Parts: sequence; structure tokens; C-alpha cells
Amino acid sequence: MADEGSDKTVLEGAGVYFLSVVEASQDCIRVISADGAVEYMNAQGKSLFEIEDFDGRNRQRYWPDMWPPESRDAVEQALRAAQAGHAVAFRAYCPTAKGSPRWWDTTVSPILENGRVTRVLATSRDVTGERLAESHRQLLVNELNHRVKNTLATVQSIAKQSLRNAGVEPSVRDALEGRLMAIAATHNVLTDQNWSAASLRQIVDGSVAPYSANPGQLTITGQDLQVSPKPAVVMALAFHELAINALKYGALSAPSGHVDIRWSIQSGDQLYIEWAERGGPAVRPPERRGFGSRIVELALPNELGGAVKVDYRADGLRCSIRSPLAALDKVDAFMPLS
Repeated sequence: MADEGSDKTVLEGAGVYFLSVVEASQDCIRVISADGAVEYMNAQGKSLFEIEDFDGRNRQRYWPDMWPPESRDAVEQALRAAQAGHAVAFRAYCPTAKGSPRWWDTTVSPILENGRVTRVLATSRDVTGERLAESHRQLLVNELNHRVKNTLATVQSIAKQSLRNAGVEPSVRDALEGRLMAIAATHNVLTDQNWSAASLRQIVDGSVAPYSANPGQLTITGQDLQVSPKPAVVMALAFHELAINALKYGALSAPSGHVDIRWSIQSGDQLYIEWAERGGPAVRPPERRGFGSRIVELALPNELGGAVKVDYRADGLRCSIRSPLAALDKVDAFMPLS
């Protein structure tokens, strides 16, 4: 057959072994000339792209012309890179010859002879199923985000009305509303990241900043880290409780008060966070442990697999948190949908 003879000419010198490997591949493999014309496509590639007349319609065709307009720039850039001697990869859309929609992960590599690019090898893998699954997952995540946000707003409204009508003290209502707001704020951060992780800096700032009279009352220092969803929510609640306590009894209750929040990585795999207050009224240990204390001293170390120490110094409360870095990456701990 003419097709087979032309293919052998293109691959002349490559050897029978190389030809057998290429033809056995489950991916589409093309050999492209130095000026960008398609010289060869393996049998699997013709099948994947539903090409029935490669010699008549596609051989010696300029490769980027075989892609739709929306993908052509990516193909052109990859071809130019390979012609310059660099291997690159891209993902782009290209329907088959019969119009079936397909997405492809393509690797483009130069073929060198005596240091000169003589041809280009392009390998494409059909990732349409993966792409559709990702689109479906994203649709479900977006819908879940919308529903959770509406649910949180509904819970806040119900709690506010119910507690007011029941004659509950304003301080109790404010505490509950503040905790719900802390959860909602963290949810918003996670939503922006598709529920993969939240920024530690955003968690701290979102939980504490609303309770300071001015930005100068806060110093937040530390290399930003990513925190997976479940520990992110618990950390947000803990920092919210520390901030509320500082607003009621500590540094944030005085115009000259200040809170330093800093963290660092120690021993290569340990996160150390310190909350330090100064400039506020004299601190006294609480007479009883409330919800906030349980969140900070029990729930937080339990979630992080670490230790929390709260020191009620007279000159300002100190809270130190130690946790293995691995605890921040509990990717399977709290995911909306997989």
C-alpha cells in the first residue's frame, strides 16, 4: 500500500524496533517535518482522529492547520518551541475528522541529528473523558458552594430571629453570629480555591481583622501556607475565639493594645504559631472554660494532631500552637464531592 511505503520512507533508518513501538502505542504519534508538515501518523492515531484517507488529505499538511482556530495558537507555539530544540506539552481541543469532539494532551519534542532539528515528534493522548469528568465535578462543586452559602445565610437568619424572640442576651447572640460568620468567611476562601485549600494568611486575617479598631493593632507574620478544608474551618473558629476574647478582655479592648500573630516552620516539618497580646488591661485566668476555650484548647490540637498552650500572663495572653505540617494537608478529611 502507498500509505505503508510512505511511512517506511519517513521512518527510514529508525529501525524495525522503533516502528513496532510506535505502531503499538495507544496514543496518536505523528512525525512532522522541520518546517511543520505532517509526514507520518501511526495507525492508532488515524483511528483516534477517525482519519480514513491520511495520504490523500493529511500527509504533508501543515500541522497547526489540522487544529481548530481556538487551539491553533497553542499548537503554533509548541511547534516553534520544538523547532528551536525544546520539548513542550499542551492541552487543547480538536475534533476528529468526522466531527466528534475531543480534547488532547500533546507532547511535542524535537528529533535531532548532529545537533540539528530535522523533524518533530508529536504525541497526543485522548483526555476527553477526563475533561468531561472534571467539568462535571466543577459543576457539582459550584452547585454545592451555592447551596452551602445559602444554607449558612439561612442558619444565620434563623438563629438571629430565634434568639432575639427568645429574649437571649445580646452577647450570646453576637457570639453565635460571630462564629457563623467565621465559618462563612472561611467557606468563601475555600470556594475561591475550589475547596482544595485555603491560605493560612487569609484564615487568620479574616478571623481577626474584623475585631480590631484599626489595622495598626495587628501584626501578622509568616510564610503563607495552604490548609485543607477541615483544619481550615477549625483554625478559623479558633482564631475567631482568640480575637473575641482579645476584644472583650485583652489587647483589642484598648486603643493602645496590639496582637502579634506569627508562625514559622521548625525542624523541617513542624508548624509553630504564636498569638501574643500586649498593651491591654491586666489579664486574669478565666474562672470557667467556655466554648471558646474548648475550641482553642481541645478541638484545635485534636484536629491538627499537635499541642496548644494558653498562658494567661498579666501583661497579655499568649497562645502557642504546634502542629505537624502534614496535618494541614488532610485532603480527604472534608471534601464536598469527588
